[in-house]
Amino acid sequence: MLKAVIFDFDGVIVDTETQWFEIYRDWLRSSYQYDLDIRDYLVCVGSDNQEFFRFLREKVSPEINGEAFEASAAQEFLRRSSTLPPMRGVEGFIEKAKERGLKLGIATSATEKKPVSHLKRLGLLEYFDALSTADICRNVKPAPDLFLKAAELLGVTPEECLAVEDSGNGLISANRAGIRCLLVTNQITQYCDFEPYYRRAASLEEADLDEIIRDYAGGKEV
Repeated sequence: MLKAVIFDFDGVIVDTETQWFEIYRDWLRSSYQYDLDIRDYLVCVGSDNQEFFRFLREKVSPEINGEAFEASAAQEFLRRSSTLPPMRGVEGFIEKAKERGLKLGIATSATEKKPVSHLKRLGLLEYFDALSTADICRNVKPAPDLFLKAAELLGVTPEECLAVEDSGNGLISANRAGIRCLLVTNQITQYCDFEPYYRRAASLEEADLDEIIRDYAGGKEV
């Protein structure tokens, strides 16, 4: 039986991933005359950025200091993301899930500050029962830890959860945790290689939660 839904944050609740890609792209063009390909950027989507910066130091310049860049780019990211709306269908899906008696959690490779600030701004924080973030999990996605911790905090088993993800790293994380995954991709993550996954939808607006609940119950009405 489905008892909980665990959402990724970036690219699922709010499209912050596009903002970061554009910031990285503009920086690499102006500083190194390098055009960043989305497919190269995907290595860090849903995870941390260490692998991405290793790639840039090998491909672009060994002098690249990713940590220094991110510190200087933080204000630009805040400016670009401060008025972002929720992704299409998010609010309706969350409201329906709570109406059906499901617990809701967040599992994100980001620290808690980012999802909390956006969820407060959007009036959605009160819907969530648990936040599993990089502050409490040493191993971020694609490791399973964030999803397993979210399930633990929600008081459910992985088999009783549905993960909502948009990235390849997120899907791997959910699969490793033994949680079925609903994929909802965006203009950045549509280029990821996805398999295996439970279901896929163009947006949460198109995802049929009641059908998913019946499927978890073995086809029975609940």
